[in-house]
Amino acid sequence: MFDVETGKVIEAIEKLGKKNPKVIFQAPEGLKLSVEKEIEKIKEYFKQKGRDVELYLWGNTCFGACDLIDNHVKNLDVDLIIHYGHEKLSYANPEIKTLFIPAYHIFEKDEKEKILNDIKNFIEKQKSEGKKVAIATTVQYKKLLRDFNPSIILGCRGEVEEGDVILFVGTGRFHPLMIAYKYQKEVFIYNPVSKCFDKISEDEINKFIKKRISAISKLMLNKPEKVGVVLSTKKGQCRKKVFNEIIKLLEENNINYITVVVDNISPEMLFYDVDCYIIVACPRIVLDDYILYKKPIYTPEEFKLFLKNSFEYKFDEIKEDDF
Repeated sequence: MFDVETGKVIEAIEKLGKKNPKVIFQAPEGLKLSVEKEIEKIKEYFKQKGRDVELYLWGNTCFGACDLIDNHVKNLDVDLIIHYGHEKLSYANPEIKTLFIPAYHIFEKDEKEKILNDIKNFIEKQKSEGKKVAIATTVQYKKLLRDFNPSIILGCRGEVEEGDVILFVGTGRFHPLMIAYKYQKEVFIYNPVSKCFDKISEDEINKFIKKRISAISKLMLNKPEKVGVVLSTKKGQCRKKVFNEIIKLLEENNINYITVVVDNISPEMLFYDVDCYIIVACPRIVLDDYILYKKPIYTPEEFKLFLKNSFEYKFDEIKEDDF
């Protein structure tokens, strides 16, 4: 269950001061059905007030706060966008007024107490061994964990406060795996849904890195004659400086290339006569979905390793100066 902050959304619509406001709701797949009900509730609220509002549900993607839709909906003369499930990124600024609703996870009282006690006990155990714990989480659990002052993982970037060990509170393994490799520290996982602890093992890290190094090695054995450089137009993924840097490196190394610009990168979009693609967008496209693509795909950092003939793997993270 998630806090969709109905009152805050209604207040934002009323503050527009429009007789007939147009509002579009954007949410990740896991929240779309909840937001559908939310639209019905808000529509009924304004109907009882004798006011007419136009409320739309965005049917396409919402991969993160990087995936803004202001450019897509400006022809509809939309007054407000309600974006669920994320916090605003400093490097992705919508041109249409946008309200970000984090959709904090709501737990029953007993559940909440168990989660907090589990984490407190973990911290105490580590403290008894002389270790300081740094807590990292995603925005959905920010409110739940506020007393622990957690580092919030935003987008595809893992910045964590200093600690001897790191406890990631959340679901999924991508972020804790990235953090473990980046900081070279023990990373534990606490899943607040299953209430279970886990740990990123050295074997898991090595297995992941070996897969990517193996992919880079194939480039070294068979230097590509032509490369596709793919740039996403999504505001929080359109890393123009990185894109230009890659183009410059290709020209310096006499590698032929074609540039492809798309909004939503998917396997069916990439059917060109190239040896591989460099994906200048969300790093997870490469790290999570590489097996879905017919041609090899690489992050900009991985392609740089190929050019340097290096095996010192580096995760590709989206940074403010990429834009």
